[in-house]
This record gives sequence, C-alpha cells and structure tokens, in this order.
Amino acid sequence: MSKIYLEVQVPGNAKTYEFAADSAMSVSKVKKQFIAQISAVEGREIFADPGQVLFCSKGLEGLLQDGEILGEVGVRSGDTIILL
Repeated sequence: MSKIYLEVQVPGNAKTYEFAADSAMSVSKVKKQFIAQISAVEGREIFADPGQVLFCSKGLEGLLQDGEILGEVGVRSGDTIILL
C-alpha cells in the first residue's frame, strides 16, 4: 500500500481538487470518498446521481471501471482524474 496524490477535475463546477488515495483501493471506493469530500467542501451536492459518476484518467486516456484497483491499472501520483 502506498499513497498516491491526484489532481481531481470536476467540470460540473469548473474546479480542481487535490486528494491522496491508497494505490490498493478500488476505483469505486476512491470515487465515493472523492464525491463525499467535494460535497463537504462545497457545502452542497455537486453530482445529481453519485452512482452515475464516471471516473476518467487523463494520463491513461480513458474511463476506469469501479472494480479496478488504482495501482494495478497504472494510476500514479501526479495523475489527473476527471469526475463526470
């Protein structure tokens, strides 16, 4: 297990956030944490249906599936994630 530091872009509110995640975590778990933390920071729900949010890797040029493990698919510190 190692920490990876990610830049997370949310086009829905035109903001960028910085997060740390564990490389052994699943995309689903990380996505839920990011959504909860962004909503807490903004003081409101940003995503109408959190279950439909897409987790995209800018560096890997594609969507990551909920069951994938960050470190196993190649997500590294400094990568940019886009939540759509």
